[in-house]
Amino acid sequence: MNNFETLTLYEKDITDFAEARNRLLISASHDWVLFLDTDEEVTKELAREIKDLDPKDFNGFYIKRKIVFLGKCIGEDKVLRLGKKDAGKWERKVHETWKIKGKVGTLKNSLVHNTSGDLHSYIDKMNTYSGIHASENMREGKNSGIFKIVLFPKLKFIQNLFLGRGFVFSMLQSFHSFLGWAKQWELQKD
Repeated sequence: MNNFETLTLYEKDITDFAEARNRLLISASHDWVLFLDTDEEVTKELAREIKDLDPKDFNGFYIKRKIVFLGKCIGEDKVLRLGKKDAGKWERKVHETWKIKGKVGTLKNSLVHNTSGDLHSYIDKMNTYSGIHASENMREGKNSGIFKIVLFPKLKFIQNLFLGRGFVFSMLQSFHSFLGWAKQWELQKD
């Protein structure tokens, strides 16, 4: 596929990631776009796969993403990042998703997601994202409560540990869940 361009979010202090991505989408000059974050890398294998791709009747493609935390690969997820410019829109201020209409496939090769090189920057990122997440939950009509503040972090810890993502990462994801629901609890009281 030669008719695509790579779009990367370089803005600082983004408070609405979907809006920032949609602005980039509108500015795209090609039919297909590949979205990357500044902490993601395209592997040579993925670049080759995209270049050789014949999208046929697909409107988008999920891409597997290797999660690297403190220099160590701790697992994999997949994200919808390659798609037709006019096939959909990004939604949600944080933990945003690209809602593409039509047929969506999955590529074989992976991106590398370098989540953080040090704990300090990762905790700063969690603090910022949890605040946006709390506001977005409120906008979506979700409610926080003691049950969610106490139980959801425990479940997040177990989920990440079960996925083999290590104790430290699992604890931090649990703390992120706690922060999000606790911040929402505080917002609900206002």
